[in-house]
Amino acid sequence: MKVLVISDSHGAVFESHINEIKTHGDYDILIHCGDKYNDAQKFADKLNINTVYQVPGNCDYNVIEKGIIFKEIMGRNVLITHGHIHNVKYNLDALKKFAEENNADVVLFGHTHDQLTEYMDKTLFFNPGSTIFPRKGNGSYGILEFTDNDIKCSVMTLEN
Repeated sequence: MKVLVISDSHGAVFESHINEIKTHGDYDILIHCGDKYNDAQKFADKLNINTVYQVPGNCDYNVIEKGIIFKEIMGRNVLITHGHIHNVKYNLDALKKFAEENNADVVLFGHTHDQLTEYMDKTLFFNPGSTIFPRKGNGSYGILEFTDNDIKCSVMTLEN
């Protein structure tokens, strides 16, 4: 199961980004971790991805959807959030506690505009960074490949 993870696109769905993302093949699921909520469907339409999971971020003012969702992907409990609710710009303590309380196997989040791939205990915490306003370097996105026994994580850097 191949999952495209995007966060903090802030309304910028550029054709050059779409073309770069396409170079890594087809995706089964698109997950957008907030800021800008409506970008998720734009990316999905351009990439022909039918399954989309998304949450609003702190800049998604007119969205009434829940800021935290759980989805099961290949038997893993995946927590999807933007991260501002748990103050992830300061540390991951509150998010880690919430993940533990809800038996999350994988935590996908954004908000910081910084890439992160880290296991805490047995839980994977993954932030793909921002496609358009990275804290350092170029924009980025993530690819997660779920198998029965493993999850392969990649953060991909955008050239444009």
